[in-house]
Amino acid sequence: MKYIFILALVIFASCKTVDNVKSENGKTNNEQTNSEGGIVERKYEPIEIKAEIGRIEREQTTSVQIIKSRIEGNTLFLKIGYSGGCEKHNFKVIGNPMISKSLPPIRSIELVHLNSGDTCREYIEQQLIIDISDLAYEKENGSKIKLQFSGIEEMLMFTYTSE
Repeated sequence: MKYIFILALVIFASCKTVDNVKSENGKTNNEQTNSEGGIVERKYEPIEIKAEIGRIEREQTTSVQIIKSRIEGNTLFLKIGYSGGCEKHNFKVIGNPMISKSLPPIRSIELVHLNSGDTCREYIEQQLIIDISDLAYEKENGSKIKLQFSGIEEMLMFTYTSE
């Protein structure tokens, strides 16, 4: 009986689960990032898209949060947040064909989020890499235009560069 107890104890102690296996940095093997509050987040690959001029079908877009934005050359980098996790999400950046008559001109743009009917509730942060060359006022080197995202106060100054 004594040997059975010791054998059971050794087997129990040597069993490892995903929850108690720690890597060198203290995270479990299935974690990729451990943010504040112990919330586990997965890393998602950046999505590359090309902005277009056109009309916006508001009924097709779902909620998305723009966390950070910056422009380098003819590329807009957006860090976005949205809920999902079960289906593939698609994004579009659509610029209004009408431009305000100011100096520099202003073009309204919309980030369209197509969630494919995803009802999952995981919070996802992802980067969009957007070619915005078609949103330029004129496709001449140094041509300036301000881009105004719907629902965001801060405008982005875009200076077209010929590549």
